[in-house]
Amino acid sequence: MESSIPEELIQLEANGGVYAVWMVLEHCDIRVDISQLIRLCRYDAEDGTFTVQLALALKQLGFEVGFYTSEDLYQHEKEQLAFKEAEQLNMPVQDTLSYAQIQQAYEQGAFVIVYYDTLEGVGNHSLVYSMDAEEICFFDSFDAMPAGVFEQQRYADGICAQVIVAYAPTETRFS
Repeated sequence: MESSIPEELIQLEANGGVYAVWMVLEHCDIRVDISQLIRLCRYDAEDGTFTVQLALALKQLGFEVGFYTSEDLYQHEKEQLAFKEAEQLNMPVQDTLSYAQIQQAYEQGAFVIVYYDTLEGVGNHSLVYSMDAEEICFFDSFDAMPAGVFEQQRYADGICAQVIVAYAPTETRFS
């Protein structure tokens, strides 16, 4: 699969979440205008995106979505509204997944978006590119991250360990 990243997406500051969703759509050959995708993900320049908003965007695009999170004692007002919407859409919010559970979902063909602290200390959403028991790679950085470092970074101070597990709409699923 070869695609070129739209300039509007490249120019978007703190674009990790929108980029991760865009990559999922690219893999499923689903075309959405970038400005529409930005709205669906509820991106804004001040806060970027929240993981639950990305999960809702995928749900609204027809994906089967699981949203997993550790307890978040400091939910932003925008997150609170999104969690209420998730409840209305019957999108369950469940306890976060372990590394092994994330790997299992990935190996079962799910698109997995994780939230973690980069080594530069910036919260980031990334779509998993490859994963095994030893390391994990992301579409926004093909450099492998050791599993232990990833686990440390997803539980870093100020980071809420969150994971989206999404399966393509049935009409676009691969066999």
